[in-house]
Order: sequence, then C-alpha cells, then structure tokens
Amino acid sequence: MPNIIEQAEMLDWAGINFGEETTYLLQKSIKRLAVMSGADSVQFCGKIFGQKCDYWVACGELAKEEDQIDNHCEPRGSGVNKVVFWVTTNLLNDWVQLPDARPEHIIAARKIKHVLTGDLNATFDSNPTFPGKERHFLRAQLARIFHATAIVPQGMLTYDDETKQITFAEDYEPKSTEALNELGSWTNLHQ
Repeated sequence: MPNIIEQAEMLDWAGINFGEETTYLLQKSIKRLAVMSGADSVQFCGKIFGQKCDYWVACGELAKEEDQIDNHCEPRGSGVNKVVFWVTTNLLNDWVQLPDARPEHIIAARKIKHVLTGDLNATFDSNPTFPGKERHFLRAQLARIFHATAIVPQGMLTYDDETKQITFAEDYEPKSTEALNELGSWTNLHQ
C-alpha cells in the first residue's frame, strides 16, 4: 500500500489538496480497506464529485474467483476486471466494492454524459437508456478512465503470450525528453 501522506505532498505541488486531516483519514481508511478486503494491493485512485455526496475511489487486485458466475463478462483478474474498485462517500464508513464491469455497461456508458448523485443504488434515467444502476455506470466509467489514462513509453514493457504476463523489456533504453514529447512514443498499459 503506498504512503498516501507522501503522495499528498506531491499532489499539493500540483495544486490538489484535501487538507491534512482528510489525508490522514484517507490513509487510515485505505489501510482498513486493505485489511478487511484481503486485497493483494490497494491504492487511492481519486475523488468523484456527485450531487448529494462525493465518491472516494480506491482500486486494487483481489484473488481470482474460483467459480465464474457470469459468462458475459471477463473473469476477475483479467482484462477490464483485472482491477477491483471500491468507493465510499465517507472515509469513516466502510468501503463498497463495485460490481465487475460488463460489456453492455461499458458500451452504454460511452454514449452517456451524466452527473452522479452519490447514491450507488440510484436508478439511472438517461437517453439512451442505461442497463443498470449508478453503481454499474460508475464502474463502467472507472474502467474506461483507468484503461485510457494508464500509459507507458513504447517498448518499455513486453507481453508474454504463453504466461499472459506483462514484464519490463530487458533491452529497453529510456528515451530523451524530446522523443517522449511525440504521441507515438507512448502506448496504453492495458489492452
């Protein structure tokens, strides 16, 4: 688990500050989440503003489920469901694990702009219609954001087809700052 208090200092340099007390509560709350969930790793992802209350978001990796219940979504630990997301509206309360992302939710979420309410069980009225509640929309949007914004320099990582693992390339040499200014020098971390 990363040290959120140290990360808060770097965020403060960028002009993002939750305040000393809130940062301390966040550190303790995420540590509690890590213990309660049994996750292999947990990290703070951000805060999403809502109409009634805001969502604090954490993500991490859980052990794979033995029984795959739904054949229409990728199993936990792979693809879009490699990372599990938890949210809370109050750092003193428990975290709620969001459901696994489903293809129909992600496809529908791409077509919708919606302000979140802060209630995971809120019905979702939109045009086009969304096949779920706010929790499903939030999970789909988090998957989209997480996969679109995780980038690495081109050639830094390699993918092994046999083990399906991503590893650092042994022959990678860091590129110059000028080369990294080019869009073609970057690639998405996740498929």
